[in-house]
Amino acid sequence: MPFSMFRFRRLPISFVAGILLLSWVAALAAASDGSRPGVRPGNTNDLEAARFFEGPMVQFDLRLTPEAEQSLRASPREYVRAEVEVDGQIYRDVGIHIKGARGSRRDIGGKPALTLNFDKFADGQSFRGLDKIHLNNSVQDPSFLNEAIGSGLYRRTGLPTARSTHARVRINGRDRGLYVVKEGYDTLFLKRHFPADGKTPGNLYDGGFLQDVTDALERDAGKGPDDGSDLRRLAEAAEAPLVDRLRRLEAVLDLDRFLTLVAGQVLTDDWDGYPRKSNNYRLYIPPDGHAVFIPHGMDQLFRQPYSSIDLEWGGLMAAGAFEIPELNTRLRARLAEMLSQHFTPTIVSNQIHQIVTRLEKGFEKQPPAEWSFLRGEIQQQERRIQQRLRSVDRQLQGSVANVDAAPVPLGTLAWTQRTQSGSALFEIMGNSPLRRTLQLEAKTAGTVASFRAVALLEPGTYTLVGDLRVEGVTGEIGAVLRVSGMRRVRGLNGTRDWTRMRCDFSIEEGGAVEIVAEIAADAGKTWFDLGSLRVQPR
Repeated sequence: MPFSMFRFRRLPISFVAGILLLSWVAALAAASDGSRPGVRPGNTNDLEAARFFEGPMVQFDLRLTPEAEQSLRASPREYVRAEVEVDGQIYRDVGIHIKGARGSRRDIGGKPALTLNFDKFADGQSFRGLDKIHLNNSVQDPSFLNEAIGSGLYRRTGLPTARSTHARVRINGRDRGLYVVKEGYDTLFLKRHFPADGKTPGNLYDGGFLQDVTDALERDAGKGPDDGSDLRRLAEAAEAPLVDRLRRLEAVLDLDRFLTLVAGQVLTDDWDGYPRKSNNYRLYIPPDGHAVFIPHGMDQLFRQPYSSIDLEWGGLMAAGAFEIPELNTRLRARLAEMLSQHFTPTIVSNQIHQIVTRLEKGFEKQPPAEWSFLRGEIQQQERRIQQRLRSVDRQLQGSVANVDAAPVPLGTLAWTQRTQSGSALFEIMGNSPLRRTLQLEAKTAGTVASFRAVALLEPGTYTLVGDLRVEGVTGEIGAVLRVSGMRRVRGLNGTRDWTRMRCDFSIEEGGAVEIVAEIAADAGKTWFDLGSLRVQPR
């Protein structure tokens, strides 16, 4: 029986086409990476790495001296030496440092994300054919699916992307739980995906945190220019006069692969990647100068399955490219192609089934409740993925059921209170039904509390809109406006004046939709302006 708990009432034509192509896609997925264009034929290291990423879960036992632990607390980004054991094989003098940005970084005493560099202090040492791997704690993806789903999509379309698998990790004998394992972006990665560049590869840059091609990006590998001239050529092309911009971009950017990257991030609702936020990417500029953007850090996907496919672009190259009408047309065509050939419901369900089979085997010795919780998170994420596929397909076809519907005001609805955790203060302030505010205050750490109201809507795609302000709000989520059943995303924190918040959603059948005005914080107050709250058709 398929793992998916989600069933379609009717499959659009593009989905049916995708199912007919399943046998072709399955054959491609089963082939070794060495058989794909642009990837060198498998040598011993490549084959060993492929077996690791396709094989069963393993456990990493990391052993650090007290001095090394203290060093990681003081300077988490600096390498220390550690001993690593996997399946009885011991690797000594492995370089380890803590990785991750603000949302995922954890101390060595908790569940840290780690980089393991096996030949940092021991020349020639490798692990399963790899010099460097990353152990991602996946604290922002409780399903532990996103990296595998995202990288699988890109690799099926021919875009170089790090492979991933899963493992359990112990540090100094203490179990730190399940991790996502990713291969590193280094010289071996370049040799594998860009073999034609031989001994004089170009530059592989780390995009860093919210950095663009106009910044001094850190070089991870390669032997290209040291003066940043290759980056400047990209920026100059993106900012060239519109009449000449396409020609300039074609001279410095692999436009075909760039369209694949952008279409993939639209399809997976990746709000934190290069096109939308100039974040989470690697950039390879080969000797011929045609740059390739490589997706990275794909742990926050499918958070708003019904979000629009027409986006604003934060990355300079995307902003410059999609001012050109021809490239917008090509992007839409690439999105349709990927939806029908590389990311159909059947392909996704089969991939998730393979992941679940490996994970379930790896959890056999763990408490049943731990596996039950993870399985529930996986099922929820699969539903969101399938919802996203349906939403994108509908938007591409221009089929929106409620285009002529009127906005639905929410100020006069009956609002109820709910506390899920912690302690909260609730208050409805004001006299007139449309000149009132919903006030929520988090009184203790870990408070999750909300006002809720039910609206009756016709089938269609909508945007929930409202104004809110916050005062002294602290916590990972903060104050949010959402629809019940959708995953919480980061809202407003700190102290901010009235701010407009939006939430896109869709319903397949008419009926009741629960609107949620919520605080998920350790402290602070938030106010929702009832007069501004409405649901409007998209």
